[in-house]
Amino acid sequence: MRGSIRKGGVYYVSDRSLTLPPNDKRNYHPKRPVIVLSNDANNEQADWPFVYVVPTSTATTLRTEYCVKIAQGFGNLPSKCWARTICAQPFLKEELGDYLGQLPPQVMGLIEENLLGYIGLVD
Repeated sequence: MRGSIRKGGVYYVSDRSLTLPPNDKRNYHPKRPVIVLSNDANNEQADWPFVYVVPTSTATTLRTEYCVKIAQGFGNLPSKCWARTICAQPFLKEELGDYLGQLPPQVMGLIEENLLGYIGLVD
């Protein structure tokens, strides 16, 4: 049985379950870490099947000003990577794989700030 899904949690998911444009030009891997962005209240609702996640990528070619660099080891990530905030998306809870760890609040703050900046809710 899976433990509680928490905001800032890092999980492996099947890479093919994600949209990470441009999909036709990216390298697929068996699994990819994602970061949970949705709030704990919704994450804990058994009858709510979704979480909101941000995929990570080690590729720098598609990095944008809204991506957040995360050092290896944060949240037990196996390598340094970029949180691709512009690719945030809903994901089924049941498809979350192994739990890696929890990102620190300051990293989550940067991810949230960049996502809100991208969609125009903050300057």
